[in-house]
Amino acid sequence: MAGTGRTGFTDAALVRRLAPWIGPATDAPVGFLDQLSAWLRWTDAQPLFAALQEPIATPPCAPDEDPSPDSARADSQAVLSLLTRALTDDAPWREAPRAQRRSLTSGWIKPSAAAAPDAVAFDFPTYRRHYVAQQQQMEDRIAPLRERLRRVLALQSPELARLAALDAVAERLLGEPERRLLASLPTLLEKRFAKLRAEAEAAEHATSDAAPPWQPHFQHELDGLLQAELDLRWQPIAGLLAALPAPGPSDPLS
Repeated sequence: MAGTGRTGFTDAALVRRLAPWIGPATDAPVGFLDQLSAWLRWTDAQPLFAALQEPIATPPCAPDEDPSPDSARADSQAVLSLLTRALTDDAPWREAPRAQRRSLTSGWIKPSAAAAPDAVAFDFPTYRRHYVAQQQQMEDRIAPLRERLRRVLALQSPELARLAALDAVAERLLGEPERRLLASLPTLLEKRFAKLRAEAEAAEHATSDAAPPWQPHFQHELDGLLQAELDLRWQPIAGLLAALPAPGPSDPLS
């Protein structure tokens, strides 16, 4: 695995993508432990202590349950592939090739010959709906997968059962602060949208030439932000997958 050095709180791809929009930080960089201490209270020590010290009770495997690590890996890969495709395939500006777009009244139509290739534009509520829908889909898919991986880990050994218990506590304690932060991303996107639009309008007023289309650039940035958010949300899944027993030589995912 590449990169074994410790990383800081600001090293996440999501933070790096947002940094140019927000501007240079005036305060000293926040360390990971400092940020973590802002999210946790002293009362949170009790469930963490219990997960570390108290006996872990693992319910027996149900008859219709597949506890195999190989199955868990396959399910994880399927969820990741689905979410990755949805980031771009579900975007309104990619619903159809530019040569033909859907009319609300008459199905597929071709644009007029005078229409510019990049003439299709959207107001910000369209982008907000797309972004929020993708966030909800990530939440709906990743949360139950994380629970399933914990269950598979718990059935492997007492040590992995304790790791699964620690992850459950971490999700319960840190999940709400994370959701609050991620819920603020559409607002930052809206500010970015307004900034790019204002810059394009100013450029048109300053010259007699039409400004280059700016929405494709914004769409590219939105795609990158969604991918960075997916990478962030996927980190607990990647950690649980790494803790699973190594796949056998016949495992197609090995």
